Formats: sequence, structure tokens, C-alpha cells
Amino acid sequence: MVDADALPKTMRWYRMDLHIHTPASEDYVEKEISYLDVLKEAERRGLDIIAFTDHNTIAGYEALYDEIDFLERLEQRDRLQEHEREELADYRRLLEKITVLPGFEFTCRFGSHTLGVFPPGGQASIPRLKAVLHQLGVPYEKMNLGSPGMPGTQAFLEAYKIIHEAGGIAIAAHINAPTGVLAIANNLPTGALRISATQNSSLHALEFSAFHSPQLQGFSSPHWYDGTNLGYERRMFCVQGSDAHRLTQSQDDPMHRWGVGDRPSEVMLPAATFDALLKLFASNDFDRLRVPFVSDVARYNRVAEARSAGPSNHQILSLACIDDPDQMSRHVAALANSGGGAIFLGLDPDPRLPVVGLTDAAANMRAFQGAVSELVAPQPEWSVDIVNYDGHEIVQIEVRDLARKPCYVREEDERLIYVRRNGETTLATHGDIIDMLHVEGDDAPAGTRLDHAPMLAPGIELPKSGVEIVGVTLRGDTEYFRVVDLRTNRESLVSEYTATSVWLYAIKMYQEARPRLHDLHHQVRWQGQIGLWRVYRENEYYDQRNRAKCDLVYRGEDGRIERIFFAVAVGWIGQAWEPLFEVDPPGKATPGRLAADSKVRWRGNMGIVSVARSAGASLCNLAFRNRQGRDLLYAEVPGDQLQPEWRELIAVELPRSGLEVVVVQENGSDPMFKFHNLGNRHVESRLWSPEMLKEGSLRHYALRMHLEQDRLLDDSQVNWMGNIGYLRRSYTAADLIYRDPEGVDHVYYGARWDDLNSEWLRLFNM
Repeated sequence: MVDADALPKTMRWYRMDLHIHTPASEDYVEKEISYLDVLKEAERRGLDIIAFTDHNTIAGYEALYDEIDFLERLEQRDRLQEHEREELADYRRLLEKITVLPGFEFTCRFGSHTLGVFPPGGQASIPRLKAVLHQLGVPYEKMNLGSPGMPGTQAFLEAYKIIHEAGGIAIAAHINAPTGVLAIANNLPTGALRISATQNSSLHALEFSAFHSPQLQGFSSPHWYDGTNLGYERRMFCVQGSDAHRLTQSQDDPMHRWGVGDRPSEVMLPAATFDALLKLFASNDFDRLRVPFVSDVARYNRVAEARSAGPSNHQILSLACIDDPDQMSRHVAALANSGGGAIFLGLDPDPRLPVVGLTDAAANMRAFQGAVSELVAPQPEWSVDIVNYDGHEIVQIEVRDLARKPCYVREEDERLIYVRRNGETTLATHGDIIDMLHVEGDDAPAGTRLDHAPMLAPGIELPKSGVEIVGVTLRGDTEYFRVVDLRTNRESLVSEYTATSVWLYAIKMYQEARPRLHDLHHQVRWQGQIGLWRVYRENEYYDQRNRAKCDLVYRGEDGRIERIFFAVAVGWIGQAWEPLFEVDPPGKATPGRLAADSKVRWRGNMGIVSVARSAGASLCNLAFRNRQGRDLLYAEVPGDQLQPEWRELIAVELPRSGLEVVVVQENGSDPMFKFHNLGNRHVESRLWSPEMLKEGSLRHYALRMHLEQDRLLDDSQVNWMGNIGYLRRSYTAADLIYRDPEGVDHVYYGARWDDLNSEWLRLFNM
């Protein structure tokens, strides 16, 4: 007979929130709610695993089981009233459905927070967990206060160890927040201590606030802990938690505190148990954890933003669809003709009026689908989402921009064209229709001149398609971007979380470039004041239908980058931009196909695959991306045959720190050495021998590596990107290599990360 326990368990995804406070925490907002309310809300949010993590106490978990114990004793004596009987039944049903884990949010010495999560055990587990808290430094007399502040406790490294050895899961709480361990670690005296704050062997996971925000960079980003950073080699499980201090989020809460399940994580487990979760965190199965990008609270906030902003050219608020499905068809066609947007059913156009919601969302959607299918042609893409907002059902319909315009509405014997103008749906003018016919001009022949195009500068037309970000506004914790559609010159205000398609791509690229805009020069192919940043056929943020798009750049006379145009259709760039898409083949080479896995150092649409030295001369493998987005290879071109533009492409801006070893040998004597100081760009006049250098200094290190390892370089030991690469790296600096147009190698020792431009930094992201 087969043992059922020996059979493999079926894995499935479970949703969890391991950071939930209860009224047992001193700073909990809604003291009047019951623990049954917390469980009901967890069920409503679809949570399978939750943890009660009150501040420096397990009083919440204890109170939950005290309440259940009290009701069960009444049941045994047959003294339960009807409402108590219902409560006990709800407790039993919910505890059967949801795994509730005991835990706490511990305040370490100096103020950072650590989550300790333990196996469930009801009241029997309470004394053991209190003993763990006492070992962490929480006095018994303060153990029921639920206070966020707790002086005299253990430091975070010791806390990780104590929780781990007690059989718990140790999670560094909201590490990128003011009370996260990173805020403390940044003030620690040594780099090793800072690293151990997130890499300690007793630590199971890291929790992040605003997990998917593009503003998270470096140490505060979950991507920093993927195991690729030297010094942070241990890959970590990275989660998010709600840190709920109320049952549900309220727009009236000035601190915008989250509710139960607002920021969940998801894990693939054989069962929703503590043991299965602990086993996962002790493994390397990182693919079995995922953090949802769009949570329910983000959907809720999107509706709140819509109410606050009111109607716009890309946003329509309507009480219902059933009342006037014909008008809804006009709205859909207008959005499809005007760049896309959203329709919110159940919201009054006047944001000052209360939320009405829909009494029958399903009936509204049937009416909507029937009207659009019958009256609108061609059919635009649209999707629907039903959101529970303050107890009301709101339907959000996203309408995609139509690729081939115009979109018509059949009304009696006519086909009418609508657009959005000044926040209203209105009939299109002749000019509107002409604009639509020029949308997505990828099929236009090369060199087509745009008549009457707006001018960027004398002789330079503004691109006719694509988008430009012209400003950023901060509202609370959310950035709103002013996005201009270059096809219509219409401006919209969107956040990263509400943007889609080309707008989302533009926001992502703008966020990437903004912190180091001055470094963008090194990635652009320039001709005067205009430049080509990149050409591409595929994009992770929207479907380009295998058409080539490009990102263009304009700089002022002082050389500063002033404007960036994203996702411009290559066929409609304007005559002034055309030369950027053409190049004379290097030397006399004929093009071939570039291998897909080539590590190319691109500058615009020109690239270097490699430079090699053979028989006293250099041979270059060069790449070019044509206007169709196809990559060409010019193989083994002699360096002395390169035209100036190709030769300049090989040159690179040197790091702003580090040393290069220069060998000096005179009259047959033993070689002596000078150092090229990259900080001041000077070759020092003093001669050095190995015996003259102080051990441990950068000069000593550079000369030792030059003599022992780097005089005869093996290309297979170099991490190349074109003709630049790195030999070694630490968490503060790297040893870099540059191969010049003659094929001569230059090694730069100890170049600090902070002194590298974006072209060098891209090396470490490949």
C-alpha cells in the first residue's frame, strides 16, 4: 500500500502578509476593532498566511487565543449567546482557512526593526515567545505595552541570531525606511558591518517598502541583493509587507497608513504552513517567491486619483453605462483616437460628490460590451477591472490607443469620428483627422520630409511621433509626469502606476537617465546639437509590432542635454535627423550579421564588438544598427583604415580615479615604473621600483598586479563590453581595462565606483 505522506505534495501559490499589527500595538489607529475583524479582512483580501507582528510584544496573538478560549469555555457550559456562537464559528472557519503565525516587530538597539515570525501553537506557544523577547532585551514588565520604542535591547546582528536559533524566521523589516536596518548600517564604522546587516547567515529575508518603485537605487533596491554584487554575494529573499496599522487604508489618514493585505507577497508552497515557509527561506528556490506589482491598494489609489483629478482628455468618469450605452461607445472611440485612456463607471464627474458605485456591475459590462461591439469600428483593445472602493463597486475600463486610426461610431446612416478635447468627447475636426492619418508613420519612406512640422531649432524639425516628458510634480509620495504626445502636442499628467504602453516606457527611461543626465553624452551618437541615443525593435513595456523606434536627444549650445524624445517612429523623424541613421562602412568592409549574444559597446547606432592586435596592427570588429533595427557586423577592419567617426567611437572617457602603471626602461637597466594618476590626468615624474613602495598602498597593489598577473593579459579573463572591460572588482572599486585604437591595453587599478561614468558602469550590468 502506498504511503500517502510519501507522495509529492502539489505546489501552488499562496498569498501572505507577514507584517500586520493589531490593537495590541501602541500606535495602532483603530483600537476599537476586534481580532475577528482582522481575520475577516485577511480573508477578504485573499490572504492564505498572515503574521501578527506587534511592536515588541505578542499580546495581539495572545489576545486572539484568549478570546477563542473564553468562547470555547462558554460553549462547554452551554452559555453561548447567538452572536457569540456566530463569532466562535467564524473564528474556527477562518483559522481553518488562514494560517495565523505568531510574531513581533522587534526594536533593535539604535532603532532599526526586525520581524520575528514563529510556528503557530496557540496559547501553548506564548511563554516560549515571551522568553525570546526577554532574551532580546525586552523586560517582562514592558512586554504588553506594544511600544515602538524600546531602549537597552540587542543589536540587530544578535537579534537575527536569537530569532533564528529559537526556530523563527528573521526578516529585516522595511530596510529602506527610516527605521530600517540600512539607515543604521550606513553609520557603521566598517563596510563589513554594513554588509552583514543584510547578509548575515541567520537572516532569512529582507522586507522593502515601495518594492517596485524606480526610485529605489543601490543598497535600497531589491535588485541589489540578487547575488551579483561583490561583497553582497549571498542572494536574499526579498519580500514586501503591509506593516498594517489599521484594518483598511483610509484617504482621511494623514499618514497614509496601510491596511491588512495592502502589500502582499506570494510564495509557492506544498501547503500554507510555517514549516513549508521556513524550508523555502532556507533554500535557494528564489523563483518560488514573487512580489505582485499591482496590489489591491494600487487599484484603490488609481480610483482615488481619478476622483481627485476629475475628467481629462484621457480619463472619463460616468455614473453608469446602462443609462446611455451609445454615449459610452463615443467615449471609447474618442479615447482610441486620442492616445488611449480610462473610463471609470460608478464615479460622478464632479469629484466633490460622494461615490455612488454600481448596483449591478455585470449588467453594466454587458451593456458596454454590446454597444461597443455593435457601434464601434475598428474595435480598439480594451480591458476591464472591478475595484471595491469604500464599499462600492467601481468598473475601470482601459482603452488602448488605436494603431490605425480613425475609429468610427455608427450612428444611423453615418460613421462619425470622435476625439477627446478639453476633457470632453466631441466630434473630430478636419485637422484632427489629418493628424490621425499620420499616426504610426513607420511605413513612410526614408527621407520623407514633414511639411509644416514644428521646429525644434532653426533647421531642425520636432519629431512627429513619440513622447516627451516635460516636467515632474510630486503629490504626497507619488511622482506625476507631464507627458506630451508629439503626434498631437497634447499634454497629460500620469504616474508610473497609471501609465501604459509608450508612456510607461518613456517614464522608465526618463527615470533611468535623470540621476546621471550628464553621463548620457557617452551613449549618444551626436551630430551638432542633435543625437541618437538608441534604436530598438523590441520593448518590454509595450508591443512595437516588430517596428523600429528610436530615442532622440537635443542639447543646447552650451552642450547640456535639454530634451529627450522617446519612442519616435523612425520613418517620421524629419530631414535634419536623417544623417544619424546613415554611416559610411568602416574601411572597405562589407557587412555581415551580428551574433545575438555579442557584448557590444553602443554609442547611438554605432558599436564596437572588439579590438584585437595582430602583427603589430589593430583589427576591429564593429557593429551598426540600421534604421530597421537590424544589427550589422563589420569584421576585422584594420584600425588604420577607419574613418574619423569610427576611430572616435573607440575612444573612451577615462575614469576619474585610479592608477595606470607606466614602464620605463633606460640603457638596458632593470625596468623602473611611473604612475599615470587618473585623478589629475598626469604621469608622475618620479621613478619607482617595487622595493620603494609602501605595502598596502594603491601604488603597491597596482604594481604588484601588473608584474604578477596583468603583463600578459588573457582576453578570456576579462569581462569585455566592446573594447572596455574589467579584471577585478570590490564593493568600492574595480580594476578596469581599455584597449585603444592601436590595440594597446591600458589597465586602470583601483578606479572607484563613484568616479565612473555610465558607460563604464554598464559593464557591470551585462
